[in-house]
Formats: sequence, structure tokens, C-alpha cells
Amino acid sequence: MPDDLLATTDLLWSSGLRPKGGPALGGISLGRPWAYALRGTTNGIGAPADTQRTVLLCFPFDLEDLPGGCGYRQIELAVDFDDDDVHALDLHPGPGWEDAEGGRVAVFGLGRNQLRWVFRAPAAGETLRPDGRWTQAVLQLSSPFSAVSGRLTLRGKVEHPLLSGTRAESEVHMGDEVAFHVSRADAWIGVPLARQVPQPGAWALAGFDEPTTPDGPLPPGRRRLCLAVDIEKYSARHNADMIRLQRDLLRVMRAACSRAAVDWYNCGRQAQGDGYLLVLPPDTDETRVVPHLIDGLADALASVNREQHRHAPGPSSPRTRMRTALHHGIVHEADSGYAGSAVVELFRLLDSDPLRACLANDQSTDLVIAFSDRLYQDLAIHGYEGLSPAAFEQVQVKVTAKQFTGTAWIRSHFRNPPFDDSTPSAQ
Repeated sequence: MPDDLLATTDLLWSSGLRPKGGPALGGISLGRPWAYALRGTTNGIGAPADTQRTVLLCFPFDLEDLPGGCGYRQIELAVDFDDDDVHALDLHPGPGWEDAEGGRVAVFGLGRNQLRWVFRAPAAGETLRPDGRWTQAVLQLSSPFSAVSGRLTLRGKVEHPLLSGTRAESEVHMGDEVAFHVSRADAWIGVPLARQVPQPGAWALAGFDEPTTPDGPLPPGRRRLCLAVDIEKYSARHNADMIRLQRDLLRVMRAACSRAAVDWYNCGRQAQGDGYLLVLPPDTDETRVVPHLIDGLADALASVNREQHRHAPGPSSPRTRMRTALHHGIVHEADSGYAGSAVVELFRLLDSDPLRACLANDQSTDLVIAFSDRLYQDLAIHGYEGLSPAAFEQVQVKVTAKQFTGTAWIRSHFRNPPFDDSTPSAQ
């Protein structure tokens, strides 16, 4: 086998109608992953080998021609790393990527150790060209880079003719997963590629579009700080205003992370239209990050509203107003998002009547924040980074339909900056 070839394997029929013949359809060639130990990353330019924890891995593969009028409708490459603490910082192709022929790629796994690229044909009746493809991931390792290992699998959907003269689509898969191992001795030294600029909300894809196996192992549960936000009266806005609000929300969230020195690309993110879930890295220093996140949210939201007021001055100028909740606890990265009682409780607080009423009844502020009781006791009581217990009001949250009761601490002392109506609107 050539040095650059990891494995060749047959594609087997999985399900659906299929032509007569044996179980094998065609073949796939998997190249050996290429590795680059990255310089100029968060490890520092010229960081010594025993401290570098960022690596770029490339995964090439080749689709062979299919027989008898068959064509690839979809191909999915899955990469599962053996180390649970590996996290993907960047992926290419990225979310929303489209090739020159209109084929699209769906990408899953940012912030995780399980990655998926799904290559889809441009439109009904069209198929993917059988040729070489490749994917790449920038990884944050749990320890200095000595080796990276994992498993590759490939499955897809094939369009094929039937004896009746019609065409059908059936699922195909590799026979067995293929293990890979890349050591530092095999790696080149490289520099990070320029980060892609995604469409708003595209990086929020956190889970897979399909579960792995129904009886697969429980994904790792880690204690994470979680932040959720929701825009007030979003559904009452016009379509164009909804689009602006989603853009504003993304700007506010990213600005808050920047204020708190939190790596946006290392967080779990889940967009929900008028809301957003942010799951911070497991090693987050909550005593420092939480106060700065709060200040960053308040300042960024005020900036967004000042800008909106310049475009539409006057007392009726629309404002973006938000509810926010923070909580920490065990979180699992499940097949279609983030799971765990901590996430459930977070959204109970975010959607609670006391928090909604606080924002609705106080027009002097555009932001209200609820701490879970656990977070309040851990942080606010001790006054970390300027947090003050006096700024919070204790409320009881009860959601009878969900059989949930709990305590929350609400802070609403974020005053809107005065707007000068004499300010001319932006041209």
C-alpha cells in the first residue's frame, strides 16, 4: 500500500431498494491524515514543542466511479477522536460552504471531538462528481502535541436505476471504521489559515444531523458555564427587523465574549432565532469571566441601540431588549445540541414569568439578567470583580406545567444611555 494511503474499502448497500447483485457497490480510498503543528497560535509564536497544543489535521479521500448509471447524492465523512478532550476550533469546508458546481457541505462538530462533513449534490436529479476530496480541522489538544488518533467512517446516499426503469435512492456505508494515528514526528510545522467568515448564526451548529447509534455510549458530561439570551417581542417584528435583530444579537454575544477574553470559537453555540445558547469551555474562570460577560452584554447592547437610534431618531425608535440567564452544571454534547438538567434549568429561568415581567415593567433598561441560585451563591455573594449581592433581587420561579420550581436572582440595574434626538440619522 502506498505511504500516503491509509486504507481502501468497499461501499456496501445499507438500506432501501437496490439493483440486483452483491452487497458491494464501489470503493473508497482514504488517505493518511496530514498534520501541521501550528505556530503563531494561542500557544505563542515559536512556542517550544513541549507546549504546543494546536494542530491542523487534513483528511483526504477519493470517491471511485460507480457502475451502471449510479451516482453519489450525498457523502458523509465522520472523524471521531479517541481523546474526549480534543476540541475543534475551526473546520474547512465550513458551514454554508458551496463548491463551484453548487454542491453544498453541512458541517457539524465545532467545539467537539466528533466531526462530520456532509457533501450534498446541488439539486434533485444531480449527483456529486466522483473525485478526490479533503477536509481539515484545527484542533485544541488536551496536552502538548505528541500524537492524535481516532477513527474514520464514511457513509452516503446513492441514486441508481431499477429494473422498472425508475430511479431510487439508497443508503451505503463502509464495511468497518478505519483507525488513524498521527505522531508529532510525522507532522510539518505550519501557520494557522485565515479563519473563514461564516453567515450569521452558522457557527452555532453544535450537534449532528443524525444520531450515531441508538445504544451508543453516553457522551462525556462536563461542568460548564452556560449563558442563554432571548430578544423581547421578536415575533411581533417585521421580517427585515427580525433579520436585523438576529445580527444585533450575534454582535452583542461576540462583543461580550471579547470583553471577557473568552474565545468565541472555543465555545459551544446554538442559535435559536430570537435566542442564543452559549456553552463556555470547561476550564472557564467564572469568577473573572461572569462579571465581564455581564458588562460586555450591557455595553454592546447599548451600542447597538445607540446605532439604531441614529438611523431612526425619536421617542418611537425601536430598541433591542433582551432577557439573559446564567447557570452552571453538568452538560452533555448530545446528537442535536446540548443536553442536561443544567441546560433545562437555564431555560426555565430565561422563560420565567418574573424575568419577563422585570423587563416588561422597567422601560429604563434594555437588559435583565437572572442568575441561578447556585451561581449567585458561588459568585455574587463573594463580590467577585465588582459583583454585588445588593444589585440582585431574589424571586421564586414556578412552572407548573413542567413541574419546575426554583430560586433565581435578577439584576436589572442597567440603565439605558440617554439618546440625543438632535443627532442626525446616518446616511
